[in-house]
Amino acid sequence: MRLDEAISTIETSETMDELRLSLHRAIQTYGFSGFGFVDAGRPELDLPYYTGTFPRAWERTYIQNDFVHNDPALTRARRTNTPFTWSSLKLPERNGRKRPPEVRTMDAAREFGFTDGLVVPLHYRDRLGAIHSSSTVFFWEGEPRAFDRLLSSHRHELHLLMIYWVQRAMDIVNRDQRHAPTILKPADAAETIKLTAREREVMAWAARGKTVADTAEILGLSSETVEGFIKQALRKLNASNKTHGVAKSIALGIIDL
Repeated sequence: MRLDEAISTIETSETMDELRLSLHRAIQTYGFSGFGFVDAGRPELDLPYYTGTFPRAWERTYIQNDFVHNDPALTRARRTNTPFTWSSLKLPERNGRKRPPEVRTMDAAREFGFTDGLVVPLHYRDRLGAIHSSSTVFFWEGEPRAFDRLLSSHRHELHLLMIYWVQRAMDIVNRDQRHAPTILKPADAAETIKLTAREREVMAWAARGKTVADTAEILGLSSETVEGFIKQALRKLNASNKTHGVAKSIALGIIDL
């Protein structure tokens, strides 16, 4: 299937089932076994909206092991607009026999036969101005060298396919909103969450792994003052803790790294 044919099929899809099948057929011609799409803009949810053409056994494993909160690809997708591969992810070091949750997630994927994956993050606004973030992975089960050769020639085509696919998904959801399930439900719009400059600063330093004491020293403030700014930011973000607040701030575009 040529790229223009794939895009035409996507644009003429009338339902989410048709749209899912159109993308599956298109990426199969490139050699991918399937795809997984996740609404990445709601990190506070235990199970955000997802769809795709992955094995059901992988779906059960992913959900039962709570990989959605430990998936390093999903974490990175919230912080970038550029497609990347699983093999490019920097995973934490193992501590003795104990595997970090990010490592367990990727090990499980390999056990299911996925030798690599291309992740396409997208951050966009709908017609009402609400912010959305999504992460799509194309699953690769072939030889790593073949995967590298494919991306060197077709990475931009695959990125373009997802831009058209997500736009068509938004069009279908907007059309059928009264009858549709919760899909691509917008996160709290950034316009309705007004952090002060200081609140954005302390959350940005928290996103970089700085402690309250570190941030206080960097900004020339007391630890108590920094703690107060963080608490105010978390309240406005309706976040349960600092990690949750950082994730929401990044997903909403309030802070950047």
